[in-house]
Amino acid sequence: MALDFYHGSGSPFSWRVHLALEHRKIPYNLKVLSFQAGDTRKPEFTAINPRGQVPTIVDDGYVLWESAVILEYLDERFPGEKLFPGDLKERTRLRRIAREVDEYLYKEGVAPIVDEFFWKDDKPADLDFVKKKREKVAEEMRYLEGQMRGRFFAGDAITGADISAYPFVAFCKRVTFRKPDSKLEETLTPKIAEWAKRIESQPYFDKTYPPHWR
Repeated sequence: MALDFYHGSGSPFSWRVHLALEHRKIPYNLKVLSFQAGDTRKPEFTAINPRGQVPTIVDDGYVLWESAVILEYLDERFPGEKLFPGDLKERTRLRRIAREVDEYLYKEGVAPIVDEFFWKDDKPADLDFVKKKREKVAEEMRYLEGQMRGRFFAGDAITGADISAYPFVAFCKRVTFRKPDSKLEETLTPKIAEWAKRIESQPYFDKTYPPHWR
């Protein structure tokens, strides 16, 4: 039975689940919610997820949200190639990287820059503040580069760590396209840029790419 996947196009958190479902070839029914239309706040969705967040999955009546946990659930729930392979130490290293992306790359670097450019009404962005936060993003990009063990974080195979990190790298490029003064794309090291291209070359990637980013 296919699970229901409630998705918000352009959300890095939701995108990682979309990538994971495709990578693991898990059957799903895609249910795209519009942020602009307020779909995540509508009663029919908050009845499913009272926090009104995407991504959300419903697997045979079981509802789950929080993207990092969803990836771990998919890994345990479905047979096949694991998103977090290896022995205990390697599995937890990959899960740690996924959490670090959220806590340090996004929350301490990317998110404050997005707030500065998109959520201040008509007030201009504080470019000194943006520069400081961009330095944090660059620091985290270098850190991620150092966590790689070959072509990907665990060698030659894509894992949950890669799937967790990639959407935020792509998001940096998207923010730069929308707001060139953010200069977020400049934080990508050559090695990170090449790693991103390897993920973008996967046969399922185009199916997950946000349509409104094209």
